[in-house]
Parts: sequence; structure tokens; C-alpha cells
Amino acid sequence: MNKKFAWLALTGVLTLASCGQNTTTDPTCTNGQVLQNGACVTPDTNPGATTGVLNITNPNGYTVVVKNASGTVVDPKTYGTLTPGNYTATFSSSGYTDQSVNFTITAGGTTTIVAPTLVKTGTTPTKAGAYYVNAKGELVAITSVNPANFRFSAWMEDVRDAGFNPTTFAGTPTAAEQDEVAPLNRQNILGAYMAYTPDNGTTWFPVVGADVRWDLITEQTTGGVRFSAADDGAMDSGAMRPLDINANATSALTWTNRQSNNNVAYPASATYPTYNLTGVNSPDVNGYTWTALNHDPAATAAHARIRVVGYVNGQEIEKQWLTKDFAPSANLTITKVNNNNTDAAPNEARTFTITVTNRGQGPATGIRLNDVLKTGSAANYSVTGVPGTANAQDGFDTTFDLAAGQSRQFTFTAQASDVGQYCDVASISTYNNGPFGQVTPGTTPGQDALSAQACMTVRAPKLTIIKDIVDASGNVLADANVAVNTDVRVRITVVNNGDAPAQGVQVTDRLRDGAAANYSIGAVTPATGVTMQGDDGFTTAAQNIAPGASAVYTFPARASVDGRYCDVASFTSSNAGAGSDDACFTVATARLAITKTNTPNTNLRPGAQFTSTIVVTNSGNATATGVNVNDVIQNSGVATQFFQSGTYTVTGTAQQGSVSYDATTRTANIVPNTVNIPAGGNLTLTVTSSVPAGVAPGEYCDVAAYTSSNALPATGTARACVTVATSLSEHIQSSDTVDPIRIGDANSTSIVTFTSENERTSNENTTANTWLFNYGTLDPANYNGENGIFNFSNVQVWYDAAPTRNEQTGIITSDYTHGQNVTTQATINPGTGTGKLNVTVPFEMVPGSVVYIRTQITAPATAVNNQSYQSVGRWENTGKISGIRKINQAAESTTTVQ
Repeated sequence: MNKKFAWLALTGVLTLASCGQNTTTDPTCTNGQVLQNGACVTPDTNPGATTGVLNITNPNGYTVVVKNASGTVVDPKTYGTLTPGNYTATFSSSGYTDQSVNFTITAGGTTTIVAPTLVKTGTTPTKAGAYYVNAKGELVAITSVNPANFRFSAWMEDVRDAGFNPTTFAGTPTAAEQDEVAPLNRQNILGAYMAYTPDNGTTWFPVVGADVRWDLITEQTTGGVRFSAADDGAMDSGAMRPLDINANATSALTWTNRQSNNNVAYPASATYPTYNLTGVNSPDVNGYTWTALNHDPAATAAHARIRVVGYVNGQEIEKQWLTKDFAPSANLTITKVNNNNTDAAPNEARTFTITVTNRGQGPATGIRLNDVLKTGSAANYSVTGVPGTANAQDGFDTTFDLAAGQSRQFTFTAQASDVGQYCDVASISTYNNGPFGQVTPGTTPGQDALSAQACMTVRAPKLTIIKDIVDASGNVLADANVAVNTDVRVRITVVNNGDAPAQGVQVTDRLRDGAAANYSIGAVTPATGVTMQGDDGFTTAAQNIAPGASAVYTFPARASVDGRYCDVASFTSSNAGAGSDDACFTVATARLAITKTNTPNTNLRPGAQFTSTIVVTNSGNATATGVNVNDVIQNSGVATQFFQSGTYTVTGTAQQGSVSYDATTRTANIVPNTVNIPAGGNLTLTVTSSVPAGVAPGEYCDVAAYTSSNALPATGTARACVTVATSLSEHIQSSDTVDPIRIGDANSTSIVTFTSENERTSNENTTANTWLFNYGTLDPANYNGENGIFNFSNVQVWYDAAPTRNEQTGIITSDYTHGQNVTTQATINPGTGTGKLNVTVPFEMVPGSVVYIRTQITAPATAVNNQSYQSVGRWENTGKISGIRKINQAAESTTTVQ
């Protein structure tokens, strides 16, 4: 390779620029890391730290051994707390050649190293020359050069059309990609790429180390165009070749790169910025190389013709020809300002000025300026006096030219009818830039968007009034239904949603629907400045409401008659107009009444049943809720009735409800305990009861009752009675202990017992209880006629007020000894004798009580053998209440024998 004398001077200058890059963030370092000693590290952001962190990116899973500066192997567990200093990481894998990476750990920093791609043992280049990078990333030496197996491309402009694609390096550069115009005083990148196919075109691989020669055709070059920078090219080992720019910078030699992150970056100059990057963002690409052109800054135009030749191992592969022009270019800027720079009131105009300036060296023609509304409601916004043609986006369109250094201003007015911020944007959509052709800012490569925005803010008070019915917590009630004389809570909110104070705001509240005579409101909170208007409204004093602030008033309202009541809250303001809102509530009251009837209700006897029909009727306009209905069967302390059964129905409910009974309180109660009765409906409770045995005659009344959680009245009772007639049932029976008895034998005796019972079904006592006996008569009905022949003695009288019974049959199971001997209380006449005997007792016999009268009898010698004689008893008494005289008779047969 030939080295010209001019190489020495240019190399010195460019090398200084290259070295300076060690202090800036390397293009391949990310996440804020910088290049230090060949590795990406994170700058120290924690100066107090004493250790650093090592991160290793090792996608191929190589074996890694890290050693410190003393050669001691570092335990991987300590990679997060390494002592600052220099280290070496060696990557190895079976069948591949080891490679080492040097790096530095700084206190408080994080150093990241990336494992290199290891090369198979025996494939590492041992001599200079070209290699291709196969699919595994391995370098394969090119030992035979056949131009047909290579593809060489050179280009400048990143057009990416159907020609050469710099992202895939496929295709052939078009004339447009090899002919480019750049603005004056720019550096222009030229790129080249070499590819190789080992299988005659089936697959292509990048070539590393191919020579590329760049020559300016001097006789076709004007304006002092020269090579200003060149890719130095990475050697196979990763070392850099020196720059090769010679022949007074009219020739350059570069080598296609290996992706090693060691290639020199594109030039960076504030005075002579880079115009394009050929579509390749970084020189670190296998098979790629580049150089750059510049021109004499004194020239007002420059032209160059460049020949690019690709070589592999000294053999030419292909030539490419590039044409480069440097020409004056327009450079447009745009500004837009609100000339008033103050807030506006609604419908108050503001003036805007758009300024377009050509700061370039060439003219711009056919500049298309567009202005449209971007922020704010288009329905409230309008412009006037537009310098062009009005468009459908509340703006305008115009077209004009600007010479180099020339400016153009466009002024118009805008206004908005509502508060808010209104911003419109002025944009240059296209213009013609002479030799550079049609430019679309923001789309054409290298051309940023050209737009400017200015805003106007419309500020005004904006009052809204809201009236609600709310609960105690302030939650809005969608539908308020209450009973008469029940308060609802009303809230009025006047809020300023505008940008300026609302002045002179006065709030008024008045009834609209419903009779004022039945409606009233309570005290208003806050009370300051509030004047009551009768008892159904109020008015406030004028006040100011700041932006974002509210005036809130609350008060109770009620009505004494069912109906719908609506009142209106309104406001007026000196600068915010007027408004109103209403709120309504419905007064619907459940009104309950209770009735009770007993069937039958007169002349009931003990043991008889009767039915109580209890009806609770809702005559109101609302459902009665939480209604309980019960019937107290007897509440006087003495059970005069027995509960038998019960059911109930509610209007609109098909299924019957059940009834429970509490024997302690003698209360029949609906189940469930509470129900709802619809407006116009009723609950009918039917209870079947019976009159107990022994209940005294007379009138007996019981009470049905209801309670409700919302009805008027909240409680109610209904009383119904039954009349119990007198009932006196009696029973007398006789028995003897010995039958037959011997005639004339004083020791042959029998005890005759007469049992007299005031039965349990009676409901009055017996008084004037008298018994007439005749012992030993032939007539069983002869209690007071011819005297009997039996002798009697030892008369005993026993009284049992509560004898033991069989509760199923009612038969008495106890005998006279269960009672009390009351012989001494009775009048017995005579105590002994023949035939007739009278007995009376001074006490009353209660229902269910029994009197036992026992008499010992014997047969005289005059008795007839085998004759049946009768012991006859007659019980006479009077009902204590009814006065009815009762007579009961019984006889006991006793046979006499010799």
C-alpha cells in the first residue's frame, strides 16, 4: 500500500481529534456510561463509596476468569464490591482461542464489559489480508479472489428506495444515492461496503480488511473540495490502522471494518457539521468503511467527482463513481407571537404575528404556510383578517417566496366566546430549496419540522348553580320520598368554573310547585347575608365568588300534605349572567288504621270457638314499612280465652303468612315479625280462639295492635269483645261397698257413697247445696215418700275442690280421701236413723269440685229375702249467678239375703 508524503501532516491533525474522544461518551456506550480504558463504565455518582461494581455481558456462556493487577483470581461473589483498580477478564471456550479484556473499577461506579466473539482455534488470521465474517461470527480468510464472488457498493445519500438499502446492504446504489447536493460549509459522509459469497450468490457475508481507495477527479473538482476525514479501519486483531489521506487530501485509503467497537467515530465539528450519515448510524459495522468531504469555506459553490475503487488482497473488485455538490441552501426559521401578551375576555380580540425568515445562503420559493387551531374548542374560536385563504381549521393558508436573508410577517386577529386557552400552530409544510429540490420539513432527511405556536387565554367568570336533595352525609338522593312533616335536606351550590371572579352574585330560592300553605323551610346555613322570604324561600346579599370557589347553602324543607314540591334556586351576577336549577321531593305518607271483629261474639259457652278478624288498612300514598300486627288474646291476668290458630294475608301477596303464639304474654304475632303494606292495600290477620272451661259468664275483650316504621299514626289498636253465657253442668252418681247384705245382721254393713260434681264446663258456683236421702225403699225415685227400711249411721261428708282427673277423658281418678273431711261443717239430720236423711253444707261448690257423702247401712230383720232395695239421693242447689235451681237424683240398688 502506497503512503504519500501528505499523509504525515493530515494524520497528526486527525489523530488529535480522535484522541479527544476518550473524554466523551462513546457512541457504543449506553445508559449514561462513558468509555474508560477501552471499557464502558458508569461515572462515579457516589463519591463516598469505596468499592465498585462489575457487570459482565456474556451471551455465549464463555468461561470467565477475572484477575486483579497482581494477577490474583477474583472470586465472582465479590464482583459487586471490587476494590478500585485495573483488572483483566479472560474469556475461553473449548475449541476457541482465548481473548482478554482490560477494564478499570472506580469507587461508586459500575463497569460493564461485553464478552468478545471468540474465534475457533486455527482460524485467527496470521497475516494481513481480507476475511469474511461467516454466520457464526467467525473470520474466514479469503485465499482466492474471483471478482464474481464479491459485491462492492459506494454511495452518499440515504434514499432507501429500490436501489441500495444501507440497513440490509442489499441491492445496487441508484444514481440518486450516488449524486448528492449538500449545503455549503458541511462535511459530507461517503460510504462503501464489500460483501462476499462463498456459494456463488446464495448467501452473502461482509468482508473485513478490503481496501477502498477514494480519489477526487481534480479536473472535475471546484471550490477546493478535499477529503476531511477517513475511516482508519480496524485490523483483524482489533488494532487500528493509521489514517491514510494523501495527495493534498485528494486521495484516501480506508479498509472495511470489523464490528469491534474500536473504529473511529464519524467526525463531529461545530463549525462544519456533518450533513448526512449514509443511512449507517455507526462505523462499527462488518464490511463497512467511510470517508468525508469538505470544501474551501471561501467558495460560494463547490463540485466534486469521486472515484471509489474496492480491492481484495490487492486485486480490484469494482469501481463506483460519486458526484458531490456543495450549494447555497435556504435556512428557514419561523416564530409566532401574541402581540398583546395579555389575557382576553370572551369575544375580545387579540393580534398575532407570524414571522418567517430565510437565514440561509440560497432562496426559498413556493413556501407553503399553514396556520390551524390545535388547542381549545373550535366552536368558540374564530379568526379575522387572515393574510391568505381561510381554512376549515380556524386558520389560513398562504404561499410566498423568500430570498436569502429576507423575512416576511403575517398578522391577523383571533377571539373566543368562552373561557380557556386557545393555541394555534403556524407550520411550513413545503418549500423549494433550489438545487436541493422540494423540502418537506420534518420528513425530508436532515430537515427538522418548521412550526411555531402562540396562545391566547380567555378568562371570565363562569357560574353554575346546582340544587340537590341530599342525605345527612351530603350524598345526592336521586328520588326523595318522605312522609308529611318530615324534613328533607336541600343543598344549593353556586360554583365559579371560570378564570375570573364572579361579581355581585345574588342567590334566590322560591317554591314553584306545591301549595305554599303546606310547605316551609327551616334555617339556612350559613345565615350571614340571608333574608328569609316568608317561610318558603330566601334571598342572599350580593357577593363575589373567586375562580374555583363556591357558595353553598343548606336548609331543611318539609310539607304537611301529601304531594310533589319543587322549588327553584337561581342566581344573578353583574358579570356572569344568570342561571337556575330546581330540586323536588315527594311527600307520600302511609296512613294505617286497624279494625277487629269477633265471630260469633255473643252467648258463647265454655269450650266454644270464635274467630277474630283483624284488618290493618293503608289508605295513604306510600307503602307502609316495618309493619307488625299482633293480637293479645287476654291481657287481664286471667286466661279467659285459648289461642287455637292463625293466618294472615297482605294485598298483592298470594301466599298466606303464618302466626306465632307466645303463651307467656298470650300474644299471637305475624311471622315474619314485620311486613310492608302497599298504598291502598291491607293486611288481614285471622285468629281462632276458644272460651276455656270454667270462665265466668260476662263480656270479655281483647286488643289487636300494629306498629310501623313510617306510617301515620305509627301505632294503633282495635278492641273486640265476646259475651260468655252462664253454664251450670252437674252430675251425681252412687255406689256401695257391699252387695248383698245380710238381713238382721248388725255386722253385715255396706257404705253407700253419693258423689255430687259441679262439672268443669260450668262457669258458676252452686249454692244452697242440699241432699235428701232415703235408704231401703223399693222405688228408686222415692227420696221423700214412704220411709225406707235400711238403718243408717256414721254419715261422712268430704269436699274436694280439685280432684285428680284423666285429662283425656275428664273422669275423676282420685277418691274422697284426696279431699277434705267437712262432716263437722255439714248439717246432718238425723245423725243415725232409718230411711230418710237430710244433709246441707254451708259452702259453695266451684266448677270442677266434688262432694262425697258416705253413709253406713244395715238391713233389719223385717227385710225380705232376695229383695233389691234402693238407696235414693236427691241433690238440690242454685246457680250463684244465674239463680237457676238445679235438681239431680241418683239411686243405688242393694240386695238383702238371709
